[in-house]
Amino acid sequence: MVVVLPIVCSLLGLAMVFSTVSLIRMKNVAKQEWRKCEQILQAVSEPMMVINSQGRIEMLNPQAQKLTGWSKEEAVGRDYEEVYNVQADTDAIAEALEGRTRSRKQVAIRTKTGTELLISDNIASLRGDQGQIHAVLCTFKRSGLRENQWSNLAQLSFLDGLTGLYNRAYFEQELPRLDRPEHWPLSIVVGDLNGLKLTNDIFGHAVGDQLLIAVSQTLLEVCRPTDLVFRWGGDEFIVLLPKTGHAEAKEMCGRLQRALDKQSVGAVAINMPLGCATKSHAGEDVHIVWQRAEEAMYWMKTTEQNRFQKETLDGIMKELYGRSEAEKVHAERVSALAEEFGRHLDLACDELRNLRVCGLLHDIGKVALERDLLYRPYPLSPEEEHEMKRHPLVGFRLLSCLEDTADLAPAVLAHHEWWDGTGYPRGLKGDEIPYFSRILSIVETYDRASDKNSAYALKFIAEEAGRKFDPALAAEFIQMIENRSA
Repeated sequence: MVVVLPIVCSLLGLAMVFSTVSLIRMKNVAKQEWRKCEQILQAVSEPMMVINSQGRIEMLNPQAQKLTGWSKEEAVGRDYEEVYNVQADTDAIAEALEGRTRSRKQVAIRTKTGTELLISDNIASLRGDQGQIHAVLCTFKRSGLRENQWSNLAQLSFLDGLTGLYNRAYFEQELPRLDRPEHWPLSIVVGDLNGLKLTNDIFGHAVGDQLLIAVSQTLLEVCRPTDLVFRWGGDEFIVLLPKTGHAEAKEMCGRLQRALDKQSVGAVAINMPLGCATKSHAGEDVHIVWQRAEEAMYWMKTTEQNRFQKETLDGIMKELYGRSEAEKVHAERVSALAEEFGRHLDLACDELRNLRVCGLLHDIGKVALERDLLYRPYPLSPEEEHEMKRHPLVGFRLLSCLEDTADLAPAVLAHHEWWDGTGYPRGLKGDEIPYFSRILSIVETYDRASDKNSAYALKFIAEEAGRKFDPALAAEFIQMIENRSA
């Protein structure tokens, strides 16, 4: 019969591992008992394989098949050195067949496709009742995020310092190596991250780095151990899929896309269109295949651009208004009042629409401010005032990046300029200030000052006409408000 003794120990942080294991398989073992034991081993969540006393693979579970690239049908009966191709100074399995157990924190293993990964492993002898060695149990796992694509020979020159992915130099080395019949069909997935520049401009490079790291982690989590993941450039990523046909590559793209679409960093949702193409035979140039993958990605990028921009703007507005209900109410009131004032000024329909949107978005740059600053009472400290005065510039950068709002960005940038030239951020004067900015300056001031009462707000606008406000527009606005109650 088969006997599996209780076991206790740890393997580099795993919740369930082995340091000593007893597995006795007698000649007259009942087949159903062996199947029961094998099912237990198959169900273990970590990669595991059994090597018999002749040094041949007897069993490997699905996790071991996935990591090594060898199927059970291919591996069983082969010499262990062919399947468990570890690059190390000592042969731990040979030692275990002689009775010596060994654990290793980091060794390199070459998969069936030739990819080199770092793993940690535990090698244990399996003994019978009389102490004789019947087999060896090998449990192993990939090392951490940065180690799992580590090359002992090129750990500095072939890895991206921020994400831990392979870099462009390593891609240029590996593509020719994988462009061989034993790795065909070879599929290439190309992705281009949307919104990195916008994120850097609005929230800073630290948040942009978080965005890149989140993408990298998602790619590594979804891709298989035999796949190679690269950061090609600033916001470009490539995945090489050896022995993967086009249908399977499309499925992988779908899984990657769904996983990426669930991720966000603060107010910025991850959006990275993907394209893939496959080389199946010698008659295809792998660089043309790569180009086809890029073309597919750019097509997706073009078709999804409007959706991405709308979702980005909606996400940032949701983030700002989620921090402060008062900012949401203020933006909606300014939008409605600006449109009303535009009608009073006989603006055309398209101008009214733009003015209404300007009113809604005029303070969108406040999303980059510290959350607490939105609630600080005036007067602010010099440091706080300096930070607050950044919001028109941040709003300008944000709106300039989005096709639907780019033409509104100058008005948002200048809505705190003063008629006499003492405003910010550029110190524009008189007619140098965009027309919509002059309107927004009056409307926004009225909305905030009318919290006290309308008469006070109108008196303030009249007193500041010619200094802070365009005098002609100030007079028109006062007339419009007075006409309401006439």
